[in-house]
Amino acid sequence: MHLAVDFGKYTDERASLVALFVERDLAALRNNPAARGTFLDVADHDGLSVYQEHERTRLAVSKSYDKWLQSRNDPEKSRRDESVNGMEPPGKSAVRAPRAAASSREIAPRREGPSKGAGDRANDRPERGPEKELDERELLRQKKKAEEAARLKDGHLSTKAGLREERDGQGRDNSRARPARASDLPANLTQLNTNARNTEPAPNTPIKRSSTARFDAKPAQEKPVQERPRPRPAMKSMPSRKKGTMPEWTKNSDALLLSLKLHYMRTRNEEMALSFLYGTNFDDVRISFDYDRLPRKIVWSDFTNRLGKDHSSGIKFDRVLQYVSFPHVEVTERGIKADRERDAELKTGIRQLGGLGRKDMKYFFNWLHSKGVRHIIQLSVEDSGDANGKVHSDQAIQDSLERFVVDNLDWRKTDLDPETILHVSSKATEKEGSAPEETQNALVAPEQQLKQIYLRWSGSSAVLRAWGGSDGLAMLPRLETVYLFRPSSEKLFDNTQWTNKKIREFQDRLNRNRRLLSSGRVEMAGDQETLQVLGTAASDNQSQSDVEGQIEDVQVIATDVGTEEQRNAASRDRPHFSASSPAKGVNSHRWLDSTARFAEEMKPFWDQTVLDFLQSRQNKGTAEGIENDVVVALIDDGVDVFETAYSNQVLEGKSFDFHNGKVRPPFSSARGHGSVMANMILRICPMAKVYPIRLRTFDNPNGKTNIDKDYAAQAVQAALDKKATIISMSWTLPMSKDKSDEAAKNKLHKVLEKAVERNVLMFCSAPDEGKFSEFDYPSGPWRDRFFRIGAASADGKVFSWTPEVGITYVLPGVDVVKDQISSRVFDTSSSRGASSRAVEIKYETGSSVATALAAGLAAMIMYCVKASILAVKTANQNKGDIVGFIPDDGATLIADPDAMKRAFAQLGSVTSNKFVQVWEELDKVSEVLETWRRTSNPPPEVKLGFIREYSAFGLKLAASIKP
Repeated sequence: MHLAVDFGKYTDERASLVALFVERDLAALRNNPAARGTFLDVADHDGLSVYQEHERTRLAVSKSYDKWLQSRNDPEKSRRDESVNGMEPPGKSAVRAPRAAASSREIAPRREGPSKGAGDRANDRPERGPEKELDERELLRQKKKAEEAARLKDGHLSTKAGLREERDGQGRDNSRARPARASDLPANLTQLNTNARNTEPAPNTPIKRSSTARFDAKPAQEKPVQERPRPRPAMKSMPSRKKGTMPEWTKNSDALLLSLKLHYMRTRNEEMALSFLYGTNFDDVRISFDYDRLPRKIVWSDFTNRLGKDHSSGIKFDRVLQYVSFPHVEVTERGIKADRERDAELKTGIRQLGGLGRKDMKYFFNWLHSKGVRHIIQLSVEDSGDANGKVHSDQAIQDSLERFVVDNLDWRKTDLDPETILHVSSKATEKEGSAPEETQNALVAPEQQLKQIYLRWSGSSAVLRAWGGSDGLAMLPRLETVYLFRPSSEKLFDNTQWTNKKIREFQDRLNRNRRLLSSGRVEMAGDQETLQVLGTAASDNQSQSDVEGQIEDVQVIATDVGTEEQRNAASRDRPHFSASSPAKGVNSHRWLDSTARFAEEMKPFWDQTVLDFLQSRQNKGTAEGIENDVVVALIDDGVDVFETAYSNQVLEGKSFDFHNGKVRPPFSSARGHGSVMANMILRICPMAKVYPIRLRTFDNPNGKTNIDKDYAAQAVQAALDKKATIISMSWTLPMSKDKSDEAAKNKLHKVLEKAVERNVLMFCSAPDEGKFSEFDYPSGPWRDRFFRIGAASADGKVFSWTPEVGITYVLPGVDVVKDQISSRVFDTSSSRGASSRAVEIKYETGSSVATALAAGLAAMIMYCVKASILAVKTANQNKGDIVGFIPDDGATLIADPDAMKRAFAQLGSVTSNKFVQVWEELDKVSEVLETWRRTSNPPPEVKLGFIREYSAFGLKLAASIKP
């Protein structure tokens, strides 16, 4: 199938062939739902899925076409070749490149093992040439630029062709102006052979892809979504010499990408879909949104500040989301927008909502639209009413969903108005199509996408008649299933037999009206706006029936609402946060006091130092990126961006917490552990950027929490792909000596070995029991290349269960408390506005907290060296070397594990049990920084003296770097 989707050959005939392939895949899944994979899940020998292969060839052809188009439009070349078409020299026809042997493009089965980084992929395939040095973001930028240029030029040529045909009617001008055909194009454009693969990088990332399907996954995780087969389009016989034009390729390519994406998302779990579309997903694009454990009451500005206002900031979404899920959430609007809404209501005397109406979801769906989302396959919204009985108004629901194509709708409002349902997608523009227009009557219109509807029923027969009427659900030609949740018998007026009879009548009425409507024998009644929407759907219904012949009946599945409520009670009603309470028993010992004081002074100094340096250099940074942030990858159970005081310092992150075919987001925390770790890192170094990588956690038989070892390797690889300077792993993963853990251990060992070779700073916790062994991952085999952190009490005594042998350093671990956001330590500009949220005071003990503190301390040391370099550069500019200096690569060299271990020791005396008394150095520097902060507009000589004092500290840390 990889050969079939080659962009340079993707004509209408190929599009019809691919449509048959998709049907075959759907049939295979339908016949064997427990199958671990089909031909569509197979990656080629480069690890590319069918989708990624098409994107790769599209980028390659677009580049070649752009170069050829520029050459063709060159005036001098046009005069030389006036008597010929395209790029053919006079008297010669174009010579085609020989067809590549089929064996050279043989599709290989998917390989297991961790993904490879950009450098590894380049080393594995040296034949790719100079482009192997391009990083992923540059490749993505080039891809988008090439595609846009091709589209613009194609449109220009097509318009130009039409004008010339009207003016001249025939002849040579027409031949020049028409869109380029394959016979005109260079041979390398119409026949992409294996050399093209060796010179073109993958479309989304140069990183070697992991499998698009997990053949080791449990069958339950890969149970496909059942779809009805679509009618097979007739294969149109076409001359073999026809290769197509660039506009034709582009049109078919757009339809193919959307069709493959929708088919794969509908039939595979999220893990497989992510890999199929994005490989290792370097840009962290999300194909779902689950509100998960985020706060149930939220100020809207806080939400957008943390997750981004639009597509240019915060988390990134695909245009199509596999699922979107919202619990009961109450949104509060503040600021100018809220004032304007109140003023408008007072001026017009018209309230936006009734006394029992809500519109909270409008905020979220407007946000998703601004993020670029246009299609939602599975939508679930909890709207059963709050304590006061408030639910979303029909207008609010229509406004929320009218711009989205939705496949399966589960809006949990009792007796949802059928007119509201029909307004779903009424203003959407996304269209689906996998075959050319010749083989389809029309592309599927947005109104036709609803396939499954989940309805909450009050027990009223009138509601069933409205749903089953000719102007109700019968207007949805793609509707396949209605899940009807009936109330419990205690809440019904009629007995069970009568209720079941009415449900059967509803199904019969619905299907009867669908058949009548498809034949055009039903008259509709209603207001003008409703008729406009319903009329569009009716015509689409007729078109669809012409294609499919006999319209199929809708299945109605009745379920007691109590069963469904019990299933969702745990996730919907569980309290996620408790009210704040006084911090009892907090032992703020000297180590924490000293580092907190230093962090509070260092952050504004760093910000001002970078500002002064860039202003002195006309905003030109250094080649070494000294002014850039330090990224700390935190591999844990996620970070709640609404709980941490430094949410602006938390990056979007990546998640490997796959559960029931879905993925839980990295911006929330399963148990709160990752949030505490992030707070501890940023407590020590508030300038750092934390990149959360979420792993699935579970309780072992001993009552302790373990991480999912099967995804640990992918998590470390994600940190390497992000080019994180520091990786914090507040856990130890003991591996069995037998072969039960061999596969997971080998994967993890391989990627950790790569990190060790790259000299990445890695911090891990000491095991709770016993001493380190070679089977204690992540550090087991590399004792000297990791920071193995143990826990200490307030007086520096090593915890009794912490092994002294194998510990790198000991840091505070007992009585370390996550401070309230509004406390002195967290009272920064980045935390204002978040302190209104009550957070639970958690007492974290043991080496996990100590590990996070150590990772934060390493980041702070790097910032200290960076600040010294930049401050000295600014002071010495145009004045000679009046202050001692640190090499420009000092910040990079200090990040070597051996150098960083020595730098830790430079902060103070190291006791016999490896506890560093950091206050011996940090308190002195804190006094210098406090003096600087209190001195406003100091004269140049005073400022220079201050820089000398501070840079002396930086030079001392830099002395840890050994030549």
